[in-house]
Amino acid sequence: MFNAINYIQAYMLHIIHNVSKYAFAVCLALLSHSLPLHAQIDAETITNMGRNALGADDYVTAIQYFNRAIESKPFLSAPYYYRAYAKFTLEDYFGAENDCDKSLELNPFITEVYQLRGLCRIHNNDFQGAISDYSRVLKDLPEDQGARYNRSLCYLQLKDYAQADSDLSFMIQKWPRYYRTYMVKAQSLFEQKDTLQGLTWIDQLLKINPKEASAWSFKGKYELNKEHYSLADSCLSQAISYMPNDFELYVARAQARHALGKFGLAIADYDKTIELQPTHFVAHYNRGLLRYFVGDLNRALNDFDFIIQTEPYNTLALYNRAQIRAKVGNYRGAIADYSQLIRIYPNFMYGYTQRAYLRRKMGDIRGAQNDETVVARRNLDVATGNARALAKNKVRLRSDHELDKYQQLVQEDPDTVRNVFGMMFGKVQNEKVTNEFMPMYTPSFCKAYTRGYHSVGFMPEINHYKHVNTLNRVFALTAQADSHNQQDVEADERQVARIANNLSSAQRSLLMSAIHLAKYDYSSALNDVNEAIAADSTSIIALIQRSNILLHLASTATGQQRKSYCNFALSSLQKASRLAPDNAYVLYNAGCLLAHQDARESALQFFSQALQLDTRLPEAYYNRALIYLRMGEKNKAFADLSKAGQLGLYSAYALIKQNQ
Repeated sequence: MFNAINYIQAYMLHIIHNVSKYAFAVCLALLSHSLPLHAQIDAETITNMGRNALGADDYVTAIQYFNRAIESKPFLSAPYYYRAYAKFTLEDYFGAENDCDKSLELNPFITEVYQLRGLCRIHNNDFQGAISDYSRVLKDLPEDQGARYNRSLCYLQLKDYAQADSDLSFMIQKWPRYYRTYMVKAQSLFEQKDTLQGLTWIDQLLKINPKEASAWSFKGKYELNKEHYSLADSCLSQAISYMPNDFELYVARAQARHALGKFGLAIADYDKTIELQPTHFVAHYNRGLLRYFVGDLNRALNDFDFIIQTEPYNTLALYNRAQIRAKVGNYRGAIADYSQLIRIYPNFMYGYTQRAYLRRKMGDIRGAQNDETVVARRNLDVATGNARALAKNKVRLRSDHELDKYQQLVQEDPDTVRNVFGMMFGKVQNEKVTNEFMPMYTPSFCKAYTRGYHSVGFMPEINHYKHVNTLNRVFALTAQADSHNQQDVEADERQVARIANNLSSAQRSLLMSAIHLAKYDYSSALNDVNEAIAADSTSIIALIQRSNILLHLASTATGQQRKSYCNFALSSLQKASRLAPDNAYVLYNAGCLLAHQDARESALQFFSQALQLDTRLPEAYYNRALIYLRMGEKNKAFADLSKAGQLGLYSAYALIKQNQ
């Protein structure tokens, strides 16, 4: 059911974001004037370019500009603040807070930085720290509405109702038309179990701003929770008139209309939800139930098919689909669904009874007798098979798969309700990424990028292969994920053949190992690289290549063979390290090898050593972060992911968001 407190908290996050946008707009102007004139000579153009990128919402490019400005003039506070804002917008709250810390260390007198750090601390659940920042703002600007508002929210999070009420009373007296204060006042009272007074403040809000959709939404969901369905329908309709694209409002109203027996209107609300959010689980499920109840069986099947495609083991959806399939004459499909249910719940006697009935209809007498025997032996009551009436006022959680609730409507679990704040930014942090390690650095043919991030390492030895480059591909030391098409590989092979006379045997063998690796011919690749090492035992990149090939071989092997490949790979890297003890790529590769073996502590050590040698190695930060995540050390992981994202590995921001 509707949780008033959770709803208002989501609402408040939206407000916090709006306040932050305003604060930033003001700060852009203020900070530009706060910089010492002599400090803007080198970094001014770069900083302005970064600010322009911020204005265009291109946050990842902006970060790169501010990185350059900081490298050029590390004593300037403004670039740290701007970079903090970019990171905040990408939902890298830990990284943003660190940049705010640095900005304030260099210039502790700019209140807008405290504003932003307060927001970061809210997202990092450091509400006491946020209170400290907002108090600092209010010391300079006692009538700063945003700071006082946000501080009241933090007090509420800490359940310090007296301090929250003090801020709220100040705002109501100072800005009596600022209706959002009334919503927060209502929340405070609801948390203190004073429902009647809380509703009074909601009503006052609506007197000031009768078009405030969030207040109508709150009232509607509150009345729904109290089972006042007609009033809920009315309030939610008001909310929808002002916020017609909020699909959750249609779900709530559909529940009210269902309870009122307005099945057609409830189905129409679910139709609208699915129009706005095509994959909405609850809408599909509940619409399927309602269609089943009113006799629209074929379209009900479509909804349950969708649910089962999404959640193949959703027992309640399987049950309802089995019922419908039997009614429309798809006995084989119904039997398959009952069989799946019986595998999940071996004591589901009703399932055996129904399956026996359907098997007899299909002429499977032996199968039917087997099912009937199971029921008889258990000496349990046999259900009649009559579908029970759809309960009009019962709702279960999505995660509740109890079969006695098979015809109850469903609502989202509390932890699956959409995050309002998380919908604000649809850029790199919304990419889908897996918790897979970045690959080893290895000599390989790869695309010749002209801009954007690309993982290329620099070693003197690789310069020996510059003349191998083709039109679209270069031979480089890279940690790019393998993405080779047949045409590219064939072109690489032709190029190597054309210049074979200009290559040493070691060079030719190394190039062929890269080509065979791109073809996934690991055995040939290993033979090639062994020939390269035999011809030139001092080739660091050949030893690196061999470790990479051996890791590929290990990934498809088991038992002793896998262990042998891994040991051989490690010995190759140890030899490379003896030849080049300060080579960060060798240490990084050793970390990758150990990470794939789940030797976490050793892998962490190697990644850290690599970063001591090269602080601009984003893959090392990324992989170290993955290990920290698997160890449950989120703060360390987010710090590393922030650094990786700052260095251009933007999938790190998506990983931060996925693990918040």
